[in-house]
Amino acid sequence: MYQHYGQPGSESGDGRPGHAVAILSVQERVPGIHIVDVNTDYQRLWGGSREEWLGAFPIVVEQEAANQQIVAQLGDELNASANGDFEGISGREVSRRHDGSRRHIEWRITAMGPRKSSAMTLVLTQRDVTEQMEKEAKLKRLATTDMLTGLVNRSHFDAVLKSEVNRQNRYARSLSLIMLDLDYFKQINDSYGHDVGDQVLVALADLLKSNLRKADCCARWGGEEFMLLAPETSLEQALRLADKIRCAIKHTDFPIQGSVTASFGVVEVHSQESVKSVMKRVDNALYLAKEKGRDRVSTGGLLEPAKQA
Repeated sequence: MYQHYGQPGSESGDGRPGHAVAILSVQERVPGIHIVDVNTDYQRLWGGSREEWLGAFPIVVEQEAANQQIVAQLGDELNASANGDFEGISGREVSRRHDGSRRHIEWRITAMGPRKSSAMTLVLTQRDVTEQMEKEAKLKRLATTDMLTGLVNRSHFDAVLKSEVNRQNRYARSLSLIMLDLDYFKQINDSYGHDVGDQVLVALADLLKSNLRKADCCARWGGEEFMLLAPETSLEQALRLADKIRCAIKHTDFPIQGSVTASFGVVEVHSQESVKSVMKRVDNALYLAKEKGRDRVSTGGLLEPAKQA
C-alpha cells in the first residue's frame, strides 16, 4: 500500500501540492487504466479524497481531450515495449481550470516493477510548476524588455536583427529597417521635466505598437531613438510604413503644448550584407533626415520619398 505522505520538505499548510503521486493499474488495454492509490499531494492537486480516487481514471491535465491524448501516447509506448523495457513518458502541460485560470503541470509516468502477464503497475508523478514558469517568464521579460516603454530592449533587438539578417542572406527575402528619433526631445525634457518626457516616450511606444504588424519587431534603441524591423517588407513598403507613423506622431496629442515630430531613416537589407553595414546605412539615413529639416523620412539618397506633408 502506498504511504500517504506529502513530498519531504513541502509545506503542507500553504495549500500548494508538492509531488502528487498516483499508482495506476493497466489491465490488458490502456483504456482500462485506473487508480489503485494516491498520496495526499495528489488529492491537494486535483481535489477529492483517496476513497473517491480509487478505481477512477487518472488526471494529468483538466482537459479531457489532452488527457486522452496522453493516455494514447502511453498505450503506444507500452505496446512498443512489450518485452518490459518501458522507460516512461513525461511532459509539461498547460492545464486550464474551470474558472479559466491556467497552471503548468510537469508529469511523468514510469513502471513500478516488471510487467506480469497482461497487467502492469505504473506510477504517475506530477508537480505544479506554475510559480516557477511565471518567475522564468518574468525574468525573460526583464532581460528582453525596456522597462519604461515595454518595447523590446536594445540587447534583444540586436539578437533579433542578427537572426533576421542571416535569414535574409539565406533566403533572399525582403527585410527593411527603420530608425526613428524624436525631434528636439531635449527641449521637451528641459521645458516640461523628465517625467513628462517619459510620458511622451511611453505614448510614442503605444503608438508604434498600434501601427505595426505582429511579425514586426519594435525596440527602444536608447533615449528617444527607436528601431523597427520589418520582415517581408521592401524598401517602398517600409517607406510607406515610416511615413504613416510620422504622420500619426505629428497629429497625436502628447502631454505637452504643440506637436511632437520625429525623423526617420529607412533602409532595405542588401543581399549578403552584414549587420554592421545595415546599421551604418540606417544611421546615415536618419542623419540626413535631421539635416534636411527633421519631421521627414530619408533613405540615405536611395528612392527618396516625395515631399511630405
